[in-house]
Amino acid sequence: MTSRVKSIWAILITAVAALTLLACTPKNSEEQWNNTVKQVSSGVVIIQTDVPMAFDGRWNRSNYGTGFVVDAKNGIILTNRHIITPGPVTAKAILVNNEEINLTPLYFDPVHDFGFFKYDPAEIKHIDPHQFKLSDKSPEVGQAIRIIGNDAGQKISILDGTISRLDREAPRYGKGKYNDFNTFYIQAATSSSGGSSGSPVINVKGEVVALNAGSNSKSATAFYLPLTQIKRTLKQLQNGEQVQRGTLKSTFTSTPYAELQRLGLSADLEKHYREKYPDLKGLLVARKIIPENFDDQQLQVGDILLKVNQQDAVNFTQLENMLNNHVEMDVEIELVRRGETVTSIVKVDDLHALNPTKLVKFDGSIFHNLSYQQARHFNKPIEGVYVASAGGSFKKAGVPDNSVITEFNGKQLSDVSALNDALLAVGSGTKVHLRYFDFSTPNTTNYSLVEINRKWFEHSVCEKSVQLPYWPCQIYTDPVASAIDVPAIKPENTKHYTDTKRLEDTLVNVSFSSPYSVQGRSGDKNHYGTGVIVDIDKGWVVVAQSVVFSMLGDVKLTFNNRYEIKGKVEYIHPLHNLALISYPPSELQNVNVAQATFSDKVMNKGDTIIQMGLNYDGVVEYRETLVDTTEEFWLSQYNVPQFIDKNIEVTHFVNPNTIIDGILVNSDLDIVGLWIVFDGSDSNGKEQSSSIAGLSGHYVNELISHAQTNKPIYSLDINLTMLPPVEALQMGLDEEWLATLQAHNPDSNKVLAIYNVSTSAQSAEFLKRGDLLLTINDSPVTTFREVEALSQSPSVMVTYFSQGEIQTQSVQTKALFGTDIDQVIFWSGLYLHAPHRAAQLQGNVSSEGVYVASYRFGSPATRYGLYAMQRIVEIDGNPITTTQDFIKAVKGKKQQESVLIKTIDFNNNPKVITLKVNNHYWPFYEMRYENGEWIKIDHAI
Repeated sequence: MTSRVKSIWAILITAVAALTLLACTPKNSEEQWNNTVKQVSSGVVIIQTDVPMAFDGRWNRSNYGTGFVVDAKNGIILTNRHIITPGPVTAKAILVNNEEINLTPLYFDPVHDFGFFKYDPAEIKHIDPHQFKLSDKSPEVGQAIRIIGNDAGQKISILDGTISRLDREAPRYGKGKYNDFNTFYIQAATSSSGGSSGSPVINVKGEVVALNAGSNSKSATAFYLPLTQIKRTLKQLQNGEQVQRGTLKSTFTSTPYAELQRLGLSADLEKHYREKYPDLKGLLVARKIIPENFDDQQLQVGDILLKVNQQDAVNFTQLENMLNNHVEMDVEIELVRRGETVTSIVKVDDLHALNPTKLVKFDGSIFHNLSYQQARHFNKPIEGVYVASAGGSFKKAGVPDNSVITEFNGKQLSDVSALNDALLAVGSGTKVHLRYFDFSTPNTTNYSLVEINRKWFEHSVCEKSVQLPYWPCQIYTDPVASAIDVPAIKPENTKHYTDTKRLEDTLVNVSFSSPYSVQGRSGDKNHYGTGVIVDIDKGWVVVAQSVVFSMLGDVKLTFNNRYEIKGKVEYIHPLHNLALISYPPSELQNVNVAQATFSDKVMNKGDTIIQMGLNYDGVVEYRETLVDTTEEFWLSQYNVPQFIDKNIEVTHFVNPNTIIDGILVNSDLDIVGLWIVFDGSDSNGKEQSSSIAGLSGHYVNELISHAQTNKPIYSLDINLTMLPPVEALQMGLDEEWLATLQAHNPDSNKVLAIYNVSTSAQSAEFLKRGDLLLTINDSPVTTFREVEALSQSPSVMVTYFSQGEIQTQSVQTKALFGTDIDQVIFWSGLYLHAPHRAAQLQGNVSSEGVYVASYRFGSPATRYGLYAMQRIVEIDGNPITTTQDFIKAVKGKKQQESVLIKTIDFNNNPKVITLKVNNHYWPFYEMRYENGEWIKIDHAI
């Protein structure tokens, strides 16, 4: 070659190099990335998932993530396993142009964090989504990447980064949660957060090099799943093949050679594998094996894996390929164990068979087989029944979430089908022995006594279907008769007593729980207190409403700390902290009971009073004390309206016993009141703050009278407070009226003032906060009790002082009965009822519409933003005034049919939402109180 030619070549090479460098300048590189992102973004979707029930360590919830199209023709979207979830799920995708398409789970990997949704391409009308190509080239350290996803829920967020590691250990998300294993992860610093799960990790060509799976909340580090198994699985799905996944029920870790030497790897073997696999930093070592899976000769923790069927298995990909190709077959494995080479035969299990595909719903609880994932956390064999969510009687018996039931009613449980068979054979009301273990003490067998209750929740079995996009459920209705109550000896009929022993026999332990969160109270919790027998022939017992707070629930009474009997709620006082329950007297066995008669005698300051009640252990305690004061009792309202006692005076004592609740007895052994707990709120309106005080006996006598006659209690539906005379004078009330009030009640030095008025009451047309209440039917009133007594007619004449003027009006009162609630509707994850009195009085809401009492996570209600403390006032343009209006408006709505709902909150702000009905997981029914019993009415039919 001549020097001239060489010069020309040198110039050309220099020019090419310059052009190459120019092309790689930051500006051009950024433009290339921008073009790539624009080209591929249409294939990225937001995935909204609603998980209707707890399953395999995950709670029912509504969530969002990211996915991307990998097969536009067949409608396949790739995302994470933890987005799809292994249990029932409802999902939809939102495209970049805001089109929505329904998604159906197609496949999720039993171990690794990836899965596929399927959609109907015909649903997409206005865009051709980009189909991502899964790169054939392995990613490299130092490679620039972009993540296109929905970081923190923001549509199409783009994060950049550089791959820093290819061999990161699979991230650990915590005990009891889903964790990947037997694979390496890719690492980069992209600061991705919630919502980015399932995002494509792309190169500058727009090819997917990894799947975004997780991140470290304490750093910018993000973790990506390699594509090896993803590509293999996608190809099999596209070809209509069955995806084979094999396992040795063992967890392996890639261990560096330094540690392998200490485990017994010889220098010759190390040299061999270092030369053969120069990029390999170590070999696989067994770190966790499901107990009872292998004997000691087959595979042990600490064994170094070399070969499977005489082929190298020194990395995760080699091992998985061998196991996937030999499902349900025996394979030969070669190991190094403490310096010796060992060969053994082991069976490869089917990974898919280790995932639960059936669940049992019973009494608000969810059960399914113990999964491989959870067995790894417990370090237990894969057998037994996993408690995905403990509710109802199981929760009350102390069975925790995420525990494993091993024995039920004296029989060993191998799987959830065995539990269902056992449940079908047991009648409602029967108590069964249950044994289980939990996370905190997995090697300790715990015991619980569970009472079977079929009253409030369905008993059903739901099973994964290949043909259907949801898990169909078989519902069991009254599979066996309820437990038969055997007639017992009638108790001693003692109506009179002369000593404290007879007083003790009037006391009984009461427990109560309500199944649903309604009327502002949380359901599924036990409440305890002391009841007082007031009629032994009827079995009537008076108890605090803080214990028995609703007609809706289960009540039990325990006599002498020995005999437990089911009770019934008879009457809930609409104004004060009292309830009346009953028990069948014929069911008591040789129990001495006595009937308490309450005196109307007043407890005066300085009087000697004996507190008599039951402590936490059901043992009678006494304390002699003195009356301190009787005064207005003020309880703070909750942010969520619920019953609190108002317009009442209570008695306080000197150094009382606050451990017990029960009765108050004077020196003549007359029962003059109750020593009971009142529930109110803390200063923030969120937490319960209970107080204990004395309640006069005349309230109890009034309760009994109304329960016997079924007469209503009439109320002006106002909350009152007491003001000192100086404030009344400053407001403008003249001395003559003040003198009249003081002459009427010389012992009182207070004036009654209006604190709040129910907007649904007629009194709201005249009375308002700050008005002074002077007379009712021309009788002066200075105490709460007088106002109540004088208001017991359909209308009354009220004289009051308002803004400097004395006014008199005829006001209609509201008739209140002892049935606080008689209907609860369950629809689309909502518990609904008519606006209760507390909401009307405390929240100043109307009695019209249907009140949203509570909602279930993972339901259409949470997905579309229909939350508690709203009133539904319109459905599809039709006004909703009553609960029957609501039932008529939504009954017959089809699966995924849209419902247009108008609501009003406590501030009278209207809101319009659209909700898609899901009848598969959220059937429509109501509980109605008829003829003294709660019955279920199914509206899904």
